[in-house]
Amino acid sequence: MSFSNTFENSLALLLFNNTNIANFGDATGIRGSTAAGSFYYALHTADPGEAGSAVTSEAAYTNYARVAVARSGSGFSVSGSATTPVANVDFPQSGAGSNEVETHFSIVNTASGAGIILASGIIGSGPKPFTADAASDLITSPAHGFATDDRIVFEAIEGLSLPTGITQGTRYFVLATGLTTDAFKISTTSGGSAVDVTVSGGGLLYKSTAITVVGSGVTPRLTTATTVTIG
Repeated sequence: MSFSNTFENSLALLLFNNTNIANFGDATGIRGSTAAGSFYYALHTADPGEAGSAVTSEAAYTNYARVAVARSGSGFSVSGSATTPVANVDFPQSGAGSNEVETHFSIVNTASGAGIILASGIIGSGPKPFTADAASDLITSPAHGFATDDRIVFEAIEGLSLPTGITQGTRYFVLATGLTTDAFKISTTSGGSAVDVTVSGGGLLYKSTAITVVGSGVTPRLTTATTVTIG
């Protein structure tokens, strides 16, 4: 069972634009907050996971702070079940000497502390569906568009098991060996040995374009293409 597309859109609008969902109980329905306030984007050095909080693997570079985005149409754009920031989300630049790689982001309800993660995701592009074959160790994803040494992250989906040998949240390298329009092999190191897929499976994959925070002068940024989806 899943929510209808219409309700997923209504729920996203309630959460991110503070828009009432009409006709639940009475005409006013499920009401938005009296003061809409803000949500906060956070950066993470690893997947915080569904059981994690905002401080799980959270960025810790010098000067880092979460960034507030208003719960309104000026802060978040909602289309169907998908939500994106209206403007780029720019984090504070690092102080000298910092060197940290941010691989994931989250949207949380507090400016600091554990808070509640509403949604989290991989910094990158996707998702694309894939299957992996234990006999060949090949990852198949039609017209994937990846090149040698691209970084890939895998994610499980309900009703389908990730292949044994592949770990959710780990960043893998695409290998030149076996690379075709629709398939490729992966390694934990650049040009290394192919990951041994021992049990076939599938799920979703993303191209990881992690943010490397190195000293001052570079602004860590989540673009307006950064998407979270309900459902």
